[in-house]
Amino acid sequence: FTREYEILKEDVNRGQRTYKIRGVMSRAGVKNKNGRIYPVEVMKESVNSVQEYIKNNRFLGELDHPPSPKINMDKVSHKIIELHMADDGAVLGEMIPAGPYKDKLISLIEDEIGFGVSTRGTGSTKSSSLGEGLVEVQPGYKLRGIDIVHDPSAGVFPSVVKEETEDMFAVPSKFKEIWEDVFNK
Repeated sequence: FTREYEILKEDVNRGQRTYKIRGVMSRAGVKNKNGRIYPVEVMKESVNSVQEYIKNNRFLGELDHPPSPKINMDKVSHKIIELHMADDGAVLGEMIPAGPYKDKLISLIEDEIGFGVSTRGTGSTKSSSLGEGLVEVQPGYKLRGIDIVHDPSAGVFPSVVKEETEDMFAVPSKFKEIWEDVFNK
């Protein structure tokens, strides 16, 4: 699998370790494993629409996708603290363990168990002209959260690095350039 984001470990708060999961959270403009294409403009609009939720610590995720798009507050494992679109259609973000299931997420991280991320949202689709069986997500798509999953449809998985050096990016320089371009605007 492709590792396109990272987990950062920081020592803070009287020696207690904290974590950040940072990187590609989704991809727009390409077919995912579910046969869906999220057009870049549709995803950009949705990412922009959740900025107020992020600012107010209300854009959350769970371990695995539940059957409903509704966030179950009693199952929250993390909150998303940054989310932006890169020019190439990558949805870049940062999240931290939080909520009732944060210790389970931290356990996955500490046990070096591989996991991915997957967006959760609501909206409509229509058949795509790009290929048989493909559907295209339509304008008005609403992101509801980003979940930790075993087999993400966008195919992105984290890697673990320590945030103890000047250069905290242990990923290809292209990712670092995109990250710095998106988050340092």
